[in-house]
Amino acid sequence: MSEATERLFSYGTLRDPSVQRALFGRELEGRADALPGWRVEPIAIRDSGVVSLSGMSVHQAAVPGGPRCRIEGAALLLTPAELAAADAYETADYERVRVTLASGAGSWLYRRAPVADPALAELIAAEDRALALLSAIERDALVQPGRLETEVERDIAALAAGEFGVTDHWHDRIVRSGPNTLLTAGEPGADRRIGSDDIVFLDLGPVFGASEADVGRSYAFGPDLEKHRLVADLKRVFEAGRARWLADAGITGAGLYAVAEAEAQARGWRFGGTIAGHVVGPFPYARSPAARATGRIGPANHTPMRDPDSDGRARYWILEVHLVEPGGRWGGFYERLLRPER
Repeated sequence: MSEATERLFSYGTLRDPSVQRALFGRELEGRADALPGWRVEPIAIRDSGVVSLSGMSVHQAAVPGGPRCRIEGAALLLTPAELAAADAYETADYERVRVTLASGAGSWLYRRAPVADPALAELIAAEDRALALLSAIERDALVQPGRLETEVERDIAALAAGEFGVTDHWHDRIVRSGPNTLLTAGEPGADRRIGSDDIVFLDLGPVFGASEADVGRSYAFGPDLEKHRLVADLKRVFEAGRARWLADAGITGAGLYAVAEAEAQARGWRFGGTIAGHVVGPFPYARSPAARATGRIGPANHTPMRDPDSDGRARYWILEVHLVEPGGRWGGFYERLLRPER
């Protein structure tokens, strides 16, 4: 028998001695270890042979998680031939990748195979370009105290066109500061000069290729710690909502809105939006009837978010977080695409 030179991190059925004996003819040597930054989610197994061997039709699959995520398991030592046998055991729902364990050791890992979804891939690419636009806005210091909101908006339009080739925006470019940060999308507000202690938020909807992007970010100027805390909490509420969306395959628009509202209140803020997001897709999808019917993350939408639209197409979602301080003097805004991994 050749030497066991391969290390495989197992967090599921491959730790079962009976599975090891059936696959490899022996029980494997291993030691407890962990994989930081990853989490597990359930996955249905359709291969009858794997179900018969493991005794389970639902297994666990590793997927990238947040910084607080961690998978406990065991680092198993295998021969190259045994690793090939493990490859044959794992279904096409998994792929083998290299990772670094909590112990510092390098290891193989069977993670959930990415789902081939060209439409989602295009939306992710569009969002990545929109985030690069936000970075360019910060690089050029376009958002500054003393500037009118309309001046910032015009400079963003010029930057988007000149550096990123953006000619279409599926919704108006929005720049709001101070008390204007209480306004939701579509509510008119008087042009305002940014103050030295304001929160300012941007809400951008550039179109890249055929895909809509929708990103929002807030900035706090001045020394007010509560304003800086609100800006930090915007992303925390988003990530809490995203985690719930990932964990609950049947969550409805009303359900996710309730999560966002509760997360805001738990941090001492009011949720300022009448909705917490909407569908997005190939331009001009967000303006289409298919997008408007049950296409909002809000209290009135009791349809599961993963249901297809009225034309039978998969739906993709933007999660919006609008937080307002308890006295209703100012707020902040953050939004991103709900995507499986980041």
